[in-house]
Amino acid sequence: MKKLCFCLFIFLNYPLFSQTELKYDVGNNKLPKWVNLMYSKEPKIAETIKEYNLYYKKNKLQKNKHTQYYKRWLRNISRYSNAPISNNNNNSSNQWECVGPWDFDQFAESRSYAPGASHIYTVEQSISNPNILYAGTATAGAWKSYDKGDNWELITSEISLNSVYAIEIDFTNPDIIYISGNEKLYKSTNSGTSWSIIGNTSFTNLSHSIKDIKLNPDNNQILYVASNQGLFKSIDGGNNFLNISSGKFQEIEFHPFSTDTMY
Repeated sequence: MKKLCFCLFIFLNYPLFSQTELKYDVGNNKLPKWVNLMYSKEPKIAETIKEYNLYYKKNKLQKNKHTQYYKRWLRNISRYSNAPISNNNNNSSNQWECVGPWDFDQFAESRSYAPGASHIYTVEQSISNPNILYAGTATAGAWKSYDKGDNWELITSEISLNSVYAIEIDFTNPDIIYISGNEKLYKSTNSGTSWSIIGNTSFTNLSHSIKDIKLNPDNNQILYVASNQGLFKSIDGGNNFLNISSGKFQEIEFHPFSTDTMY
């Protein structure tokens, strides 16, 4: 029995060591320069990309095993290298840098090819205090920034919550926020220090996939929720909800000049 278990362990773990893809036609002088550069033992990333772009300025791009390998090669570099990667010759004066929020485990390479990235679903800015931002993520809960995104702090560490798809901030008070998660709707009145699941029984008994939350711009007690269970409305800040339309809803927007009109 011990021998059988040992064999199973070997076979089950074998694919982990078989992910390295074989290169095609290494050293073939008939291939374009960028292909041989890419297949070289220690390819120079910038030079290879430059030659690729030069070649396809003069030649029509036709998909083949080399161009497909090139895509995977670039993707692999982006996962494991800090080198800047560009697949075109466009120069931009815009400078971008990642400011977070960061996952609680920045070195979880087994969970993601981008360890530390929180995989952000949504970012909302407070109307009453533009310095305050909230972000909802796919894997790391909800986060808050007090300085327009320069620094972030996790605000859902006290609840078992990963995915936060939708956020709404009270336009009169940035400490009052609503987030989706765990098939429920949560509310905090103290910037996320504590949370409560809100809604009447008929609302909370449903397993929601909430994709959008909107307050009426004229009344912070009127709240709309777009869910896979329907479109819901509350007139008391989320204590009770009425299903005003059946179906699956993804997004809510108000007309900019008339809060009586909603899309």
